[in-house]
Amino acid sequence: MSRANIFMNAGWVGLAGILVVVASHVFAVPEGTELVGSIIAVFACWTMLFTRNADEYTSGLWTSAASLAFGTVLILFLALPFFEGVYDGFNAAHEGRAAGESTQDIPAMLSITAAIGAFYLGLFWKRLRGGM
Repeated sequence: MSRANIFMNAGWVGLAGILVVVASHVFAVPEGTELVGSIIAVFACWTMLFTRNADEYTSGLWTSAASLAFGTVLILFLALPFFEGVYDGFNAAHEGRAAGESTQDIPAMLSITAAIGAFYLGLFWKRLRGGM
């Protein structure tokens, strides 16, 4: 099997892992299913990392996916704390609490999950468009 085929198949395996994670949130499934889907998606990303330079097409796919994931991380790095503060301040004002008594309402894993999701979105968007 060539490195390009390994890259392409790892993309499908990673997408299946993402779908397992989504399905574990929607349906009643055993407790460890989300973790298994996440591990599959991350290991598929690692496989694609090591086979990304198989040819120009896979290199272009990797560049597109990694760029979208990096952009997502940069935006969320600034935006999530801002929205968390706005949400906490809004709730504190309407509930009559002091502003310093806020809790974390947005999970910390959201930025990592969004980055991995953006990676696969960029990968498959580029594949569907057929571009280099």
